[in-house]
Amino acid sequence: MGELADKLRYAMQDGTIRTEILGTAKLILEGCDGVIEYETEKIGLRCGRRAVWVEGKSLRLLCLEEDGAVITGHIEAVRFT
Repeated sequence: MGELADKLRYAMQDGTIRTEILGTAKLILEGCDGVIEYETEKIGLRCGRRAVWVEGKSLRLLCLEEDGAVITGHIEAVRFT
């Protein structure tokens, strides 16, 4: 597991953003380092020099850690800028 964690950490430092979307109810994001905006219909997360915007209804930032986040609710769109 240590080698995998090291590779993931290296990828994140390189600016890689990893997302996993489970239906329209949950988004797991790895590679983010802060919140730009947080509303029930729009959440913006900073990912190095880029940003990820999640739009939908009843959105909730369920978990925010050093390099990842979990968003739940009715996800309608995910944009990378």
